[in-house]
Amino acid sequence: MDESTRAGRGSRSRPVTASAGLPESAADARMAELERRLAELEGEPSMRDRGRKLMDRVVPPEATRHFRNAGREQLMGIRSIVDHWIKRIDDAEVQATDPGGRHRIEID
Repeated sequence: MDESTRAGRGSRSRPVTASAGLPESAADARMAELERRLAELEGEPSMRDRGRKLMDRVVPPEATRHFRNAGREQLMGIRSIVDHWIKRIDDAEVQATDPGGRHRIEID
């Protein structure tokens, strides 16, 4: 390997610009345009915020409360199903490991 090859690997012969293929002035103008567009986007309300405002205008607060309570009741129903099946699995394990045929009685 000669000296010119070694020197070419570790150093760059061209100055690094902000964007490949653009002159420095064009890169600065592009960056300013992107910053302006970003500020415009950040200033607008998000889609979520706009959707929430629309729903607040269409659906009265009482209906929202009912829907929230209904969702909670559905989750509690799912919890009841899961608890039921966990108890059945536990009971099956007890019966499988109890060779004497003894029965377990739960007292509240």
